[in-house]
Amino acid sequence: MPNRLYNWSKQIWKITQTRLVLLVSLAIFIIILIVGFTSYYSSKSVLQEQLHEPQKQMLHISMELIDSYIEETNKTAINLSLEPSIHEFLKSTHQNSYDNITGIYQLLSTVIKNSPYIKSIYIYDVNKDSFVSMPQGYSSNRINFIDSHWIDDLNEFELETMVVKKREVRKSENSTISEITLFRKIKINDSLMGIIAINLEEDEIFSKLNPSDSSAINSMWFITDKHNEVLFTKPPNHAFGFVPIDEILQELDENEISEFLYEDQKLLGTMMTSQLTSWNYVSLVSQDSLLAKSKTIRNVVFLVSLIALSLGLMVIIYIHNQLFKPIRRIKKLFNVKDNNMEMGDLTHLENLAVDLISDHTYLSRMVQKVKMEATSKFFNDIYLGNIKNKKAVYEKWTLYYQEWTNKPYVIVMISIDSYYEWVKKYPEPDHPLLKFALTNIVSEVLTPVGRCECADLGKDKLALLLYGESELGNLSTCLLKAVTSVGELLGFSISIGVSRVGSDIGELEHFMIEARDVLTIRAYKGYGSFITYDEFKSYTNNHSQLNEDKIENLIELIQSGNTSSASNLITSLISEITKNKYNPIKVIPFLGKIEKRLQHLSISNIEENEQQIMERFLTMDLQDIEKRLQSQATTLSERFKVTQQQKEYIICTQMIEFMKCHLKEPIGVQEIADSVQISVSLASQIFKEQMNETIYGYFTRLRIEHAIELLLETDKKISDIAIEVGYQHENSFIRVFRKYKNITPGKYRGQLKYGTDK
Repeated sequence: MPNRLYNWSKQIWKITQTRLVLLVSLAIFIIILIVGFTSYYSSKSVLQEQLHEPQKQMLHISMELIDSYIEETNKTAINLSLEPSIHEFLKSTHQNSYDNITGIYQLLSTVIKNSPYIKSIYIYDVNKDSFVSMPQGYSSNRINFIDSHWIDDLNEFELETMVVKKREVRKSENSTISEITLFRKIKINDSLMGIIAINLEEDEIFSKLNPSDSSAINSMWFITDKHNEVLFTKPPNHAFGFVPIDEILQELDENEISEFLYEDQKLLGTMMTSQLTSWNYVSLVSQDSLLAKSKTIRNVVFLVSLIALSLGLMVIIYIHNQLFKPIRRIKKLFNVKDNNMEMGDLTHLENLAVDLISDHTYLSRMVQKVKMEATSKFFNDIYLGNIKNKKAVYEKWTLYYQEWTNKPYVIVMISIDSYYEWVKKYPEPDHPLLKFALTNIVSEVLTPVGRCECADLGKDKLALLLYGESELGNLSTCLLKAVTSVGELLGFSISIGVSRVGSDIGELEHFMIEARDVLTIRAYKGYGSFITYDEFKSYTNNHSQLNEDKIENLIELIQSGNTSSASNLITSLISEITKNKYNPIKVIPFLGKIEKRLQHLSISNIEENEQQIMERFLTMDLQDIEKRLQSQATTLSERFKVTQQQKEYIICTQMIEFMKCHLKEPIGVQEIADSVQISVSLASQIFKEQMNETIYGYFTRLRIEHAIELLLETDKKISDIAIEVGYQHENSFIRVFRKYKNITPGKYRGQLKYGTDK
């Protein structure tokens, strides 16, 4: 029997087609195995990276939160170390002064009451071995003070001014509790006189650490000190069983991310170390449930490869002509016209299949990338008014969102509050990450309401198209939750404006502008506001006009050095705006004019243009705008108060008055200098020193400002306006106007009127 089987196999092997089928089957078997196991380990690597990043971010946020508590407690300890009453206690020969002890006791009581995370405070006198504490009181000797055993470890503080550690505290003779305590030296004249020990409320410090419990993934957080003692664990009853913390920390100390195998569980570890406290923040995540599907796929691939090999062996006994019929069909499908190719030569066919798969993969990735970039550009073009034709909007909408038709939508405009301060607070490389996190939080919160598409409009704004299956119910509740979540998770506030519900995609630009305008109500409502279109309409129905004469009054008060009157005028103006609820679309440009005038009076070389000022004020509330204007007005009026009595300042004032009286006349620097009876060179020097501007530049700006008033308030021709501001030729006027405003007078008038109509 073995000989017969051997002879049959040998006979079959001699057939070329049979031999090729067997070799192809073995090759397919190996390829499938390689692909299966490669995909498994690749998906595992990607999964670990995807798990690591959010865990790292959450650990970083938690570490910063706890470090802020420790830093604030350290500042409290520093302030206490500088208190005269405590110095008196430490330097006094007799420490039983009732007034001194009572004063310290009241001071410590006040500090504890004002800090939710401070439990108790000790003041230890190193030289006299005595304590005064809250709530325990005064102890003349550490023998009488129940929590004094830490004094034996004072050598731990020799190299460090501040130490934070977890320790066991004896509450009575038979019971102890754990405390987290901050120790800080008290030095007087470079001599160690005492120690401040602040016991912290452990539950309060760790209360805001909130690793996500909503996920089905088993995870564990813990925090250890520099001696690897566990300070905090969440959840307390985790599903991992015993975890050898020392081994994990040793492994993570060398690698930012590591994989562990304990009790048949694969755990992924991430660690960060605080520079302030030297505490280790560690996250462990179970990979078993996440890798289950990948393992199943791996096993299925292995099974498929075995089946493929088995089928290959079975095919050998079939009629070879029948075997190669599918190959002929595939060759025809790939349009192979090589008549000389043997039926068993599959090399060419394999190359064609590989090329087809590679092209398909590349095209799929390119289509996805191009679609994301195109949709973002689509929203930006609509917002900037680059797509005016409704037909073009419909065509692109149908191209990008074929499944979203005839459904209600709203535009949600998200703006970062006090954006310019936000830019200063966070490093520029963090801005895209923070915006990405902001987008994810808002999108996640809005998931129950409908589908959404987000586009970054630059600087402070994000536009979110919310497309609902129904009438977008519960939108207000979800958006308020989004505002709260962003503040808690990211540490800064946002305001949200919502347009009306629309149905015609062709009017998308109108609804985006509408949502942007709704955000102007933030000036009244303050930061962290959620504003609807109905609220916006209640303000825009007010057609009252602001008196621009007050701007000139304010400038005159500042230039006269009347600080109190200038401050009162700003306060009165903001109060008037708040009380009367003027249209914010008009209020913000009005306040921007004040800012522009104040910046021009400043001796600083930094002067923002009108667009920058508007962008700044549009993200601020009236309270912060008032503070900013008050600060600038106070600084300027104090400067003018000092300089207005100087002879040079009086000369400059006379020259300015002469300029204002002769705006229509074709005069130059010579005539202006002659008006104060000094030389041109001296006049130019004095004017530049006092006004931080040349005479010609100042006179030209007065003419341009007067020309702007004529453009806004009259319908006079450009040529007539040019003559009224001292230019005999219209072209000269247009050239100078464009130099100062980067736009021609005619376009400036047209844009302003268009903006007013809007």
